[in-house]
Amino acid sequence: MDLRNTLKLVHSLFSENKIDHALIGGLGLSCYGSTRATIDLDLLIHENNRNCAKDLLLANGFSMDYESEEVLQFSGIGYVDLLIARRPISQNILRNSNSGGPEGIKFVRAEDLIGLKIQAYKNDRTREFQDKADIQFLIESIDNLDWNLIKKYADLFGEWDKINEIKSKNKS
Repeated sequence: MDLRNTLKLVHSLFSENKIDHALIGGLGLSCYGSTRATIDLDLLIHENNRNCAKDLLLANGFSMDYESEEVLQFSGIGYVDLLIARRPISQNILRNSNSGGPEGIKFVRAEDLIGLKIQAYKNDRTREFQDKADIQFLIESIDNLDWNLIKKYADLFGEWDKINEIKSKNKS
């Protein structure tokens, strides 16, 4: 199954079962014009929908590859990663997502995507190069970013100096 079909299927399953979800990751970036290649569907879902989402995917051709409090990863007919919104900050990200993404799916705001990218590379240093490139793309591509919100995210991980450096390079 290709990525678009995976997106259609999962979006349909989640919508029919009233599971709030929003694009993050590579497809989230594509909503802002990025053409970065990606092979998986990354979604943010509320923790209250975790078990229902898991059961739906398992009942519809997906296999569980990994499970933690924060993430569910599936393969089989497509690759799907679910980030679980467990804390108020990630639940707000989900609540404040934009409408109108591919197939009508919601996608997170650029500032929130930057925050998630910071968290991702801080949790897994092997992701740092790509995630910082994605952050740079968003900074270069999006006018009127909410820098107070981005700073809030960056400060959570002690990364404001690095994010501000990326921002400064864009201005020169």
